[in-house]
Amino acid sequence: MNIRGLAWALLLAFAGILSVGVTLYGLYTAIRIDLRQDTALSLLYCALPVLCFPVFLLVRPPSRSAFVLSLMALTYLGAYSALNWRTCSELGYCEAVTATVMQTLSTNIVLAFFAVVILTLVAQLVDDRSTLWSHGR
Repeated sequence: MNIRGLAWALLLAFAGILSVGVTLYGLYTAIRIDLRQDTALSLLYCALPVLCFPVFLLVRPPSRSAFVLSLMALTYLGAYSALNWRTCSELGYCEAVTATVMQTLSTNIVLAFFAVVILTLVAQLVDDRSTLWSHGR
C-alpha cells in the first residue's frame, strides 16, 4: 500500500468514525425530543443525523455519497438553525438570523457532520484509483 492508499484509508476511517458519532447523536436526540412542536423540523433534526452513517456506508459510488451527505448536512444546518431561532425568539434574545446560523454552525454535531463530508471529498481526491486522477495518465 502506498502513501496515497494509506491516506485514503485513514481519511475514510476517520470519516466513518465521525459518521457513527453523528448517527448515535441522532438516535439520542430522537429519543429525547418533543415532536409536538415544529414536527417537520424536529423530524429532520433527528432523522438526518441518524442517516449519516448508513448513507456514508451504503451509497456508492463515493462521489454520490459525498453529494448526498453534503445535502443532508446543509439541510440539517437549516433545520437546527430554525429550531434554534424558534427558541431564542420565544425567549427574546435573538440577534439576527445569520448570527443564529453561525452559532449553530459552531456546534460540535454540525461541525462533525460537515467534517464527514469534507473528509469524504478529500479521500476522493487522494484516492489513486479515482477516475479524476486516471484521466491524466
